[in-house]
Amino acid sequence: MQNTNKQVRESWKMSLINKFGLAEVIEHNLIFQPPKPNYHIKNSSDFNGLEFSVELNSHWVNLNKLCNLQYRVSILKEVENNVIVSYVPIIHYSCNSDRVVILSHSNAMDLTLTSRWGSKICELYQVDVMCYDYSGYGITKQTMKPSELGISRDLCNVVALAQHQYDHIFLWGFSIGSYPTVDVATQFQLSGIILQAPLASLGRIIDNRNSFYSEHDKFSNQAIINKITAPVLIFHGTKDNIIKINHSEQLSKCCQNLFAFIKVEGANHNDIGIAAETQDSEVYKSIKELLHSKGSVPIKRVFELSLKFDNLTILDHIGEQKMYQSNLPTQAKKEINRKRDGQGCSLFCVKF
Repeated sequence: MQNTNKQVRESWKMSLINKFGLAEVIEHNLIFQPPKPNYHIKNSSDFNGLEFSVELNSHWVNLNKLCNLQYRVSILKEVENNVIVSYVPIIHYSCNSDRVVILSHSNAMDLTLTSRWGSKICELYQVDVMCYDYSGYGITKQTMKPSELGISRDLCNVVALAQHQYDHIFLWGFSIGSYPTVDVATQFQLSGIILQAPLASLGRIIDNRNSFYSEHDKFSNQAIINKITAPVLIFHGTKDNIIKINHSEQLSKCCQNLFAFIKVEGANHNDIGIAAETQDSEVYKSIKELLHSKGSVPIKRVFELSLKFDNLTILDHIGEQKMYQSNLPTQAKKEINRKRDGQGCSLFCVKF
């Protein structure tokens, strides 16, 4: 009876927040904090494609000067009713692995930091990595707004592309990136899920005592994580004051296939990633075991994607009409053909 009364109070509290429009205010001013963009994506003068540069010490430095990995830069665009609803720049690192990790970053990061994070993961774990930016971050900060629905749509599009090259796909979400990771993982049977300092829900951030699901809550991982059939690995810092560790404790109890829940002693929200990059740590060893498990299940779609594939295009040039039309619903289709001249595109569909 006591739990029921508490549940009613929490639901009432969240309904008031939504009634007065506070959820949207919190979402756009607290949850999403895109940094000032300090990267460029432009047409390359050296090859037929896009190049990625970051600003370092007031100079623009090309990504190929910062890492020794093979990579491709592309932009994935989705149009709905003549409106761009998703515009996602992607850096795709390759070490010629048959497995890929797709990274979803935190609320205060963009592709500048995520590109460095991705290159480290590729080198450390010897898996291919796809980094992307949310619509409303980076190059679209001035023209689009990130949202709960939007970040899930962005990741869903990236996974839809990745599944045509890889049989083993892993999602890794950090902080707010845990929400699209969990949400999209309910639409696919994936090979594994990694959650780094995840949130249980927005309501629990507002009031950390809230451990119950409310229909009015937002970013509610705790309401849907039990639908994921893939193994889930969670790690969280014991000194995290931004998203308390009891968020992860709650989520770990809801998982139907918990691979591991690791409490990283002394780690806070912003240095928790060090544990994944330290090769003698429990976090590193557990992630490596998950990523390279011989028993990992190949990807299998369990729900039809909500996006319309006819509206999904891959751009390898900006400001030109050279776009690539995706024919993803045809499972036997291994090449994405160029709309105008019929030449094959190898952005995602073949190894590089």
